[in-house]
Amino acid sequence: MHHEFEWPKPENDGDVATLRHIREHGCSILNIPWGGSDEKPPFSFSIGLFANYGHPELILFGMNGNPAGAIINEIRYHVANGRKFGDGEICNEIMTDDYKVCFMQVPLMAYPQYLGTALWFYDKCPIVFPCLQVVWQDVDRHFPWDAGCDPQIIVDQPVLKKTLS
Repeated sequence: MHHEFEWPKPENDGDVATLRHIREHGCSILNIPWGGSDEKPPFSFSIGLFANYGHPELILFGMNGNPAGAIINEIRYHVANGRKFGDGEICNEIMTDDYKVCFMQVPLMAYPQYLGTALWFYDKCPIVFPCLQVVWQDVDRHFPWDAGCDPQIIVDQPVLKKTLS
């Protein structure tokens, strides 16, 4: 651990699995398959990067579990090897075919809505854990804030820093 931290006590089998993944792999990834009648995009987030590597946690919108998990795991690989990603950084080392991702700081007011299990995990941490949103490009290599971005990508990837700050 890079700071004072107390591991939470598991309350159910899901917590046990989450804690095991964090210990064995450096982080756990939770996939939230929203959609359907509420039309909210799916999202995935990490738990454990801050505890194990002193790196912000990650959240990624608009992809279902397997692709999102693969991207978060690729970032975890870089982080475990000493790489630190920061707010506003654009990186072409994460996705294939030179697609880029951009890291955006997640506002604290978004934590309760999107990062509930991470809040449980870090409940006894003396400092607030940071979190970065991983924003990815559409097929034409536009980010959601770029002119010409696919309108569905804009809907699927709410940029929390822009919509909640």
